[in-house]
This record gives sequence, structure tokens and C-alpha cells, in this order.
Amino acid sequence: MNTIASPGIVMNTATHTASPYPPGRSARPGRLGRPRRPRRDRPLGARRLAAAGTALALALVTAGSAVAGAPSAAAATPPVVAITQAPLSASLTAGSLGLSFEASDLALPAFTSGNLASYLKTLGSSTMRIGGNTVDETFWTSTGETPPSYSLATITPADLTALAGLAKASGWKVILGVDLKHDDPARAADEAAHALAALGSSLQAIEIGNEPDLYSQYSGNTAQYFTDFESYVAAITAAAPGVPIEGSDAAGSPTASWQSAFVSAEAAKSKPDIVELTNHYYPLKDCSSGDDPTIADLLGTSVRNAETTVADSAVTQAVKLGVPAVIDEGNSVVCEGMPGVSDVYASALWEIDEQLDFAREGVSGDYMHGTVLQCDTGKPLFMYYTPLCAPTAADATAGTEAAQPEYYGLAAVHAIGTGNFLSLSNPDWAAVRAYAVRHADGTMTVVLDNVQDPASNGASTLQLDLGANFGSGSRIDLTASGLTATSGITLGGQSVQANGTLPAPTATPVAVSGSTLTVSVPAGDAALITLT
Repeated sequence: MNTIASPGIVMNTATHTASPYPPGRSARPGRLGRPRRPRRDRPLGARRLAAAGTALALALVTAGSAVAGAPSAAAATPPVVAITQAPLSASLTAGSLGLSFEASDLALPAFTSGNLASYLKTLGSSTMRIGGNTVDETFWTSTGETPPSYSLATITPADLTALAGLAKASGWKVILGVDLKHDDPARAADEAAHALAALGSSLQAIEIGNEPDLYSQYSGNTAQYFTDFESYVAAITAAAPGVPIEGSDAAGSPTASWQSAFVSAEAAKSKPDIVELTNHYYPLKDCSSGDDPTIADLLGTSVRNAETTVADSAVTQAVKLGVPAVIDEGNSVVCEGMPGVSDVYASALWEIDEQLDFAREGVSGDYMHGTVLQCDTGKPLFMYYTPLCAPTAADATAGTEAAQPEYYGLAAVHAIGTGNFLSLSNPDWAAVRAYAVRHADGTMTVVLDNVQDPASNGASTLQLDLGANFGSGSRIDLTASGLTATSGITLGGQSVQANGTLPAPTATPVAVSGSTLTVSVPAGDAALITLT
């Protein structure tokens, strides 16, 4: 299912029409009140590139060596990426990236008893959101009631206890969705109370419903939605005092009339009910036979433009309430993803760019929706866009997950570290997405994500105007044999192990002395260059 927000922007939801299951935060510190900023990663038409003088010996920093030999003949002056050392208000935090899972996953013992905790720890310490379409198709009971006919899975206090174990083992917090579609505030409050008892400080927030703007009873009646939402808030607050609540978890655009009505209603209160303003976002769709998104679409400028617009819109709305903006469910292609696009190496390059673009625009969290089911078992149960899946049916039963290409994009973002984004100009942004992050220790990491297809493009050479003097550096690269690769992906020469760990990437030294650096980034490669 999807809602078209405006030309070039598709706001979507993951759709599940069947299930393999049997029947039966405190708020993260946000960057509040942030004014909307102009976009930086754009061609600057007024910028004059330095004219070529005599032949230059370009120090090419490559994935495999610190400095490669200079070209034998003079070449055109490379595009200049100019970095300003004054930090932006936006930061890359430990919670910027996150994961989202279906509520019905909690009914699978393997969800909490397998190796998922190790994969989470490899990505740092962040947030897992438990929601999705099945949040309204699972049945909560703390008294052993018989599940209703709509239930695909039954969740009990024992499942929440197991979830608490996963949270503790991984160091991740939990956003837990409760059923809104069947209008039972008391039952939702009971679940919230048990969640608080089981999870304690690991419970980041309760999410009321999933994509309520698509419910038939609310799609044309925002007033009724807000009335019911308030009933849930009152019941949950009474049963679990102090538990944070987030919303609205809409599928539609952050600036669509439905979400705008919710924001207006919350703004009219003396204090908003929510600690985060949430939306979903999938840039592409594969929901019918006529929808066939490609790798070129995913890595193209139209998707990138749409993502930046969505991020800016989400932040603008959240500022009205003084809360962070979070995209708590999303991925590459809605309706379980596109084989050959969502499940190949290209998705890792897209992942890096979207995560960094959203964070730089001020979005506090971008959570990738996925599955723990057996890999490649087909729609509508399996999601091709998932960061993780189980290689075999036996692995799925045991909870033995394996890293998919997209997971490597998340691992690369984690490897950047935390810090403030720096402003930069990038005339070559369509081919190489550039970001700069200054860390608390004064070092700076420059990310150069070359989204071009190596089958038809060579390396891109860029000159970095660093905005300050640096004396040394190191580099790690995310690489694969091509955009369609599903294996052989490495980050700093290392691959994710079967137990969910990732050995420390091997860095190569970068020779730098002064305020400029010329680098070469192969097509289909993401370079992370850290300078001291």
C-alpha cells in the first residue's frame, strides 16, 4: 500500500497479506526547535572551480593503498568538495540508525533466542521498533484468552520477558506497538503495563497503532482518530505511569493533511502527548505488476531529492511540537521489496546515503524495516529489503540470522562514529554523495559514497578542501564486485561473521599535510576517510 505525497515522493507501508505464525523511551535527547536548513549537497552554480594551471601530480587515495601514483599527463582539475569547519546543528548519533520488526515476530521463540542480539550489538546501541502491519493482527493477552479470528499470532507476558532479555543482551531500547485498529484501550494499557514491568528502562516508548491514516475508520476522519488516540493515551498513562508515547506513525507524507491535523491537535494541548513525531517512508514501490523499480532508480537523484524533502518536512512538523522527528519504519521498496534491487549490494550504498542525508537534515532516527524469516522465501511473507534473514528453514527455527547486503550499509554508518555534521559544497553530488562529520576528539571523517555502476564507470577523483589543516589520516572502504553482488561484500577488508560480529576493519594510511586532499573513489565504493 502507498500514498503518493507529491510528484517524486512516495510514502509507503510494508504490506503483509499472510503470515507463517500460528493463531493463538524515555525520549532520546533530541535536537528540538531546529530551524529548517537549506540543502548543501547540491551543485553550486555560482561556485568557480579553481582553474587548471600547470600539470598537477594528483595523490590518489585508493581503497587498497594510501597514495597511488600520479597520472602521467595533466588532467582536468577535479571537482572540489569544500568543507566548512563550522558545525551544523544536526548530529550523527548512536540512535540515528535503527531497526524495525513486525509485532508478530514476538510470537517466534527464535526471535529472542537466536543470534539477533549479536547483530544488534555490531551496529552499536540504538532502537528496535516492534510494529508493522501485524501490530493490528496480533492479539495480546495476559490471562490466556482465546485469540479472535483476526489474530495471526498471540503475544503474552512471557514474550515480553524474552524481549527484555534481547534488549539487555544487545543494549538496544524498544519501541513497542499496540493494536489500535480494534479499539481496545484497556487491552493496550494492559500490554503497556506488562511491557514496562518487563523492560523497565529498555522501553523507549509505546506506539499506538500502525499507519492509522490508512485505517478505513480514520482515513477521512482525523477528528475521530484523535479522539480514539487520546482514549488510548489516558488508559496507558493510568496503567503505566510515565511510559513515553509516540505517534502518529503515519504512512503518508509528513506534510499531508492527515499528519498535519494530528500535529495541530497535539500543538493545541498544553503539552504534547508524544515524545517523538513518527512517519514511515519508502522511496520506491513494487506493489503491482507494473511497478519495477531498478537499481538506477534507487541510486538516482530523484530518490535522493525526495528523501531530502521528506526529511525536511518531518523536521518542520516535529519542531511545531518541540519533539524529535523519527522515521520509525522504512526501507528501499515498499511491498516487501524488489528482488535484484533491495537485496543486492546497491542497497548498501543507498543505505549509507539515506541514513546520512536524513540525519544531516535533522531526523533523529531512521529505522530499517526487516524480517527474521528464511531468506528468499517469496512475497508476501519474506521482505527482500531486510538487513537480516535466516539462510535455511532450520536456521529460521533456531533464530540463526545472516547479514544481507543492506546490513553492510548500516555497519558502515556505525563505523563513521558520532559527531556533528559539517557544511560542505559538492558539485559532483549526483555521482558521489559527500558528508563530513567532526567528532568530539577533533578528528573529522569524510564519507564519499560513489553510487555509480562500476560496470560502466571508472573511479571519481575529487579534491577535498578540508577547511583546516590535518597531518595524518586513515581510510576504510565498503566494496563489492558490483552493484548486483549478494556476497563478497567487505568493510575495510572484513566481512560479517556467522555469529553476527564484524572484525575491526583494516584501515589504510592516508598521506595528508595541510588543508587539501585529492582522493580517488572507485565506482560502487564508499570511502570513509578519518583525518587528524
